Amino acid sequence: MWPNRRATLCGILAALLVTPCVSAKPSQAQNDPTAIERADSAFREGYAARQSGDLELAREKFSEVVRLQPQIAEAHEALGAVLVELGKTGDAIAELNEALKLQPQDQGVETNLALAYAQAGQPADAVVHFDAAVRLAQAFGQPAGDAVFYDTYAHSLAAAGSPDRALEQFNAEEKITGPRADLEDAIGSLYAQQQRWNEARSRFEHAIALDPAFVRAHVHLGVILREQNDLPDALATLEAAAKLELPDADALLEYGRTLVATGRDDEAAQKIAQALTLSPHLPGAQLELAMALQRLGREQEAIPLFEQVVAAEPQNSGALTNLGLALTLTGKAKDALDVFARALALDSQNAVIYKDLGVAHVQLSAFDEAITDFQKALALEPNDPQLHYDLGLAYKFKDRFDDSIAELSRAGQMDPTLQDPPYTLGILLMQVGKLDDAVVELRKAVALRPENGDAWAILGSTLKQDSRLPEAADALKRAIPLLPGQPGPRVTLASVLAEEAGNLATQADAADAAGETARATELRSQMNELRTQAADLRRDAAGLARGAVNRQRANFALNAGNQLMLRGQIADAIARYQESIAADPTFADPHAQLAIALDRQGRADEAAAERAKASDLTRTN
Repeated sequence: MWPNRRATLCGILAALLVTPCVSAKPSQAQNDPTAIERADSAFREGYAARQSGDLELAREKFSEVVRLQPQIAEAHEALGAVLVELGKTGDAIAELNEALKLQPQDQGVETNLALAYAQAGQPADAVVHFDAAVRLAQAFGQPAGDAVFYDTYAHSLAAAGSPDRALEQFNAEEKITGPRADLEDAIGSLYAQQQRWNEARSRFEHAIALDPAFVRAHVHLGVILREQNDLPDALATLEAAAKLELPDADALLEYGRTLVATGRDDEAAQKIAQALTLSPHLPGAQLELAMALQRLGREQEAIPLFEQVVAAEPQNSGALTNLGLALTLTGKAKDALDVFARALALDSQNAVIYKDLGVAHVQLSAFDEAITDFQKALALEPNDPQLHYDLGLAYKFKDRFDDSIAELSRAGQMDPTLQDPPYTLGILLMQVGKLDDAVVELRKAVALRPENGDAWAILGSTLKQDSRLPEAADALKRAIPLLPGQPGPRVTLASVLAEEAGNLATQADAADAAGETARATELRSQMNELRTQAADLRRDAAGLARGAVNRQRANFALNAGNQLMLRGQIADAIARYQESIAADPTFADPHAQLAIALDRQGRADEAAAERAKASDLTRTN
């Protein structure tokens, strides 16, 4: 606010010649008529410079007035006001406080002090002077200020934790300016802080109606809709904001967060990465991106982001915990231990940290330490079924089978929808010879996850051990299509069929002995069919086993060729790629690499042929 009560100091300065300032003995310069004239001239020049927008000249002239006549409140006020506009808030506050000492109860000084404190990021101090300015205005029956006054007052109140009073000031501003998109957005934000979701939503919608291109209102509305669990509308709103003419980092970040809420981490990671490209230091964005990548299993990409967050926020225990988990999942559990120790130093009552620390200890085969970690986590979160499962698994690794069975059973009882407890418990019960109980748990596992070929295979093997051959055959027949490249289920099924064939042979011999020739013939026909099926399965299994060996050889030759290519030994690399193809003609990768090597030798036609083979094999496979 510009002090406009006087454009000249002549009257004030002339009065000083008659009545000196009571707060300080006037100096000779202050009583010097020449000094007074110079001060008056400087004030006029400063005022004119301010009016023309030359703030530096205005500052220089008002500083001269203060030097010549420091007892004049208006001089300090004028200088303070210019310093506010120049952004030199520290100096401005000092000058305006000096003006207030010389001239207490001055509405203009109080107003400028309030604006200066607001600009300096000291909202509580600003509110004190805004309040004083309003009281003085009311005492004299004058308006407290203009729209800028009420806007800054409201924002200061909001920052100082007085949202209800802030709403009053925004409403006062609205009476002056009428509805504006930014004002509606500010009021909506205050309602949102108070969790008055419907009122906030109404204000944000009004802001968008007033200005459809006002990105901030779209973003705020999207966040409100997400808070109200209206995810489809939240996505639509934030997608619209992200697609406005100028990309907005906040819009992209909140769009990404909403995609996370709908389980679409892959798309979320793309949007949050775009937000970071626009604003590399956008608060919260790096952590959001790192966590999305971690959920996608892309820990190697997540780790540098977590490290950057931790470097910037060393007290962020959540970021430390997630960094430790990412290191563990990438085989760096030893490094993770130090990270988890830092997280625990910040938050020793967090069950998640103990849980993840336990996982790291399991990876390091430090099972006693892992058991301790999981027990500490359970002391904090006793009703977490996943923690009971983790503890049960750690007990299993220590061969504490009874403890393991108890914890795994408890996990499954607490949450019957969890897939891992019945699967692991079934395997453990099978290993300790409790076959019937194992079958019960494994049937739960395949019911929860029918596409788990391993569970079907283990169920079939357990049923075979329990001499429940038809059930075993059914389970193994379910496993084979789910595990097309594994010979094991075929071998086990062949054994089951052979055993069933043996039983049929015994029955056929008994039928012959009883004179039931037709019955014996039928049984032997079934026996032969089973033996034929068993032979076919063994042959297929042998072929798969050979294929696995051949693929291993092909991979070895392929890797050797790649190393030779890196060293520029093209001819030797071509030989290795050809060895790889010979070991496994169905493997597309060596054909693709051979094409690159042939190209480097200028053999374009042969290279094209290899690329075509690689493409065909990729499509076929």
